Parts: sequence; C-alpha cells; structure tokens
Amino acid sequence: MINRPIRGGWFIVLTLLISLMLEVVPLPNWIIWLRPQWALLVIIYWMLAFPSVVGFVYAFCIGILLDLLNGTLLGEHAFAMVVIAYLILKLYQLIRVYPMAQQTLMIFMLVLLYRAVIFVIQGVIGESPHFMAYWLTVIISTLLWPWVFILLRDMRRKFCVT
Repeated sequence: MINRPIRGGWFIVLTLLISLMLEVVPLPNWIIWLRPQWALLVIIYWMLAFPSVVGFVYAFCIGILLDLLNGTLLGEHAFAMVVIAYLILKLYQLIRVYPMAQQTLMIFMLVLLYRAVIFVIQGVIGESPHFMAYWLTVIISTLLWPWVFILLRDMRRKFCVT
C-alpha cells in the first residue's frame, strides 16, 4: 500500500480539533459522567476511513492533547489511544465491512477497553473513580457512534476528502 497525501487533510485536523473542544466543554456536575468520548470516536472514524494516513501518530498526539486539556497524568490518554489504534489498524478491514449493528458492537468493545485502560492507569496512581457512573460514557459513546459515523462520512464526501 503506497502512502499518498490526502486531499482535504485539513478537514481531518479540523474534526479532531472540534472533538477535543467537545471533550472539554463545561457541563453541570450531574451530567459530567454522560460526556461521550468524542475524540476517541472521531479518531476511530478516521482510522477506519484512512488507515494508511491516520494511525499511531494521530492517536498519540490526540491522546497527549487530551492529557493536557484534562490535566491528567501525561501519557495516560495517549497510551490508551495507541492501544485502540493498534487494534483498529489490525482489524480495520473487518470493521469497515460490518453492518452498522456489528460495527457499533465493536465500537462498544473498543470504548470499553479505552476506559478500562484509563481506569487501570488511574488506579495505579491512586485516582480511580469508585462508582459505576464512570462507565456510563461507554454506553453514551456507543449510542452516538452511528450518528458520528454518518455525519463524518457525509461531511467527508461533501468536502471531497480522499
């Protein structure tokens, strides 16, 4: 597979920046645990769409930016993103051809793994949350995946990102 520059690559960067902004939008305390993993969903989409271009470097950089924006241990989100990137890059040919229901189930498992990696890292440093609300974001992110997928796919076609 020959790596070639993407036409419309600015759009990928723009969507990633928007997803980072959505990650840090202030929310009331009662709803904070329902915040979807926007950056993870967007990076998954772009890895599935352009696996030869959007890969480990993008995942690591987005993870580092998430660490900086959230004030967490530097490398925490970066490590979790790279783990997910590895799995996606190994399985993208299967995931791309799955019907939406199976793809959504796969996204559920990936988001669950991402949150589990973060949970373990936070547990090692003594900051892990001890309540079930921590895992609600997995369900919310999974439910939003079909809409994120369709929105980004349609926008990719509109702005001729190839």
